[in-house]
Amino acid sequence: MINPNFEGNISKKPSYYTNEITTDEDAGQQYYHSTTPGEPNSQSSNINSYTSKYPEYLFEPGTSTPTSSMKSTSPRSPLCIKDLASKSDQKFLSKYRTKYRPKMDDISKTLRRKTKRSKKFHEEVSTPKSLPFSVNLNEKLGTFSGVYVPTCLNVLSILMFLRFGVLLGQAGLLGIMSLLVASYIINLVTTLSLSAIASNGTVRGGGAYYLISRSLGPEFGGSIGAIFYFGLTLNTGMNAVGLIDCIKLNFGTISGNWIKVLPESQWYNYLWSTVVLMLCTGLCFAGSSIFARASNGLLIVLMIATLSIPLSSLFVSPFENKSLGIEYTGPSLKTFTENLKPLLMKETAAGQSYQRDSYQTLFGILFPATGGIFAGASMSGDLKTPSKSIPRGTLYGLGTTFILYSIVILAMAFTTKRSSLIVNANVIQDTNVSGLIILAGELASALFSTLMGVIGSAKLLQALARDNLLPGSSIFKQGSPDKDEPTYAIILTYLISQIMMLCDLNQLASFVTMTYLVSLLNIGIQDRIQNIFSLRTPLAD
Repeated sequence: MINPNFEGNISKKPSYYTNEITTDEDAGQQYYHSTTPGEPNSQSSNINSYTSKYPEYLFEPGTSTPTSSMKSTSPRSPLCIKDLASKSDQKFLSKYRTKYRPKMDDISKTLRRKTKRSKKFHEEVSTPKSLPFSVNLNEKLGTFSGVYVPTCLNVLSILMFLRFGVLLGQAGLLGIMSLLVASYIINLVTTLSLSAIASNGTVRGGGAYYLISRSLGPEFGGSIGAIFYFGLTLNTGMNAVGLIDCIKLNFGTISGNWIKVLPESQWYNYLWSTVVLMLCTGLCFAGSSIFARASNGLLIVLMIATLSIPLSSLFVSPFENKSLGIEYTGPSLKTFTENLKPLLMKETAAGQSYQRDSYQTLFGILFPATGGIFAGASMSGDLKTPSKSIPRGTLYGLGTTFILYSIVILAMAFTTKRSSLIVNANVIQDTNVSGLIILAGELASALFSTLMGVIGSAKLLQALARDNLLPGSSIFKQGSPDKDEPTYAIILTYLISQIMMLCDLNQLASFVTMTYLVSLLNIGIQDRIQNIFSLRTPLAD
């Protein structure tokens, strides 16, 4: 009597099979042996035994060819070569699996075909959605416009125009270059860690948070994402305040150098900053594609303004303006020598304190001017190939901005007296061949950084909410019906930035430095831990 429940998974066989019991002495197992009526038992026993031991693999009687129905149907369970009795059996099965298993080319063609046909990207609620503005991948951004340009625009900060002169006057050329190199080393190490994660698999919307959470785990990603979100909102407020500082230095009723029309006071400054922030927030509601398309033009304006600083040292004649506190010598080795060493003071154009500034204080002001390295990663949902674009664009952007910063600092050290650097925050514009060019660069840098801060922070909060990592954040996972823009997240980001603008520029810069350093330190440490213990997994789709 044959046990019908043998091995628990025996399918019905065609009527031309008869069943016998065969013992596999090598494997120590019993399984059915099928033969065909009227056929001699010289038919290869291993083929017929496969049909009984593995009923999902059926062979035509008298042949060793799988049926056509089997080719189009996936097996319920894979064949295991090590369970077969002889080497000939293993050789046969190995050839079969090689012949009929799916090829990677077929899989990739199928995925590409489905991507072209789909109208939207559908994902799990637990996965941050990508934010395509169109299904057509040709409308997405490449390395230059999607990563390199945002990185350069975000790193070339408003602080370069408003604070580099004061920092050079206090820290000296050696001091400020040391602080600049230290800042870029921190950013470079973080960028390399981020690049290793980005090249580990598919990247979607959510920027740096998505990269970290999908590679190192949601716990790591959530802890970094929450801190980094707060830092981005602080940076947004800092750029809005910095933009108003630039405007009032030219048009303020008290400190304006051109036309004195803009009322100045603590609350008036807060009002003008609010107007700028509301304008940028309104543009973000219309979609990040608006300023993404304009980013190339903004970069050209900012590059011209930045390069005009060293060029002005060659074309502007030496002059002295006592009312503005400026003594411009032109390229001079004597001026360069005087500006070489540090001279820390209490009262400068950047503000007044009760004690002398320290290198820690100066580093806190300088570091945000180099901390926009995640601007390209924040656009990950809008990139054609994020895993390639993010590492390349970010590294190229870091190299470009470091060279530009170094040239600007050297040009100022060779041409402007220390006293002028310390007492006049607008010294770069006042010694330039055209103050209008510098003002245009200040507007381009501050506006783009504010826009990027609002939309980047909102996308990060939306990604955190969709992973259910923050209690009570379910409302922020929602997006607009057409483009999935993070509407509610933008509103919250605006409210937080609005409160942060009550602080002055130096305080905001120090707060941004603290949050950025904590985030960058966590990314570096956790990436090293994953490398040591080999725990990194490919990014989840």
